[in-house]
Amino acid sequence: MDSLLQKIPEIKFSSDAEEIPWDSAVVWTIMPRVGPRVYEWLGGEHIRYVSWTNGIVSVMPEPKSIISSHCQCIILPSAFIWIGKTVKVA
Repeated sequence: MDSLLQKIPEIKFSSDAEEIPWDSAVVWTIMPRVGPRVYEWLGGEHIRYVSWTNGIVSVMPEPKSIISSHCQCIILPSAFIWIGKTVKVA
């Protein structure tokens, strides 16, 4: 995960749910075999819009975000995905 964060610092992570901007981010989680649940998120300021089909969430990055220089879309097939109420959806 550290190498991903060096390349794309906009993706944040924490094991503390209190640190997450739930209303303005797309949050996904993994449950490691050992240790606490890890939440990862992308703030709404980096998201052009979010869409989903059959449980697969697609995140389109804002053109001005560093993420858009690396990819056209982020696909999240996670078991838990939270889309904040102020995040733009399509």
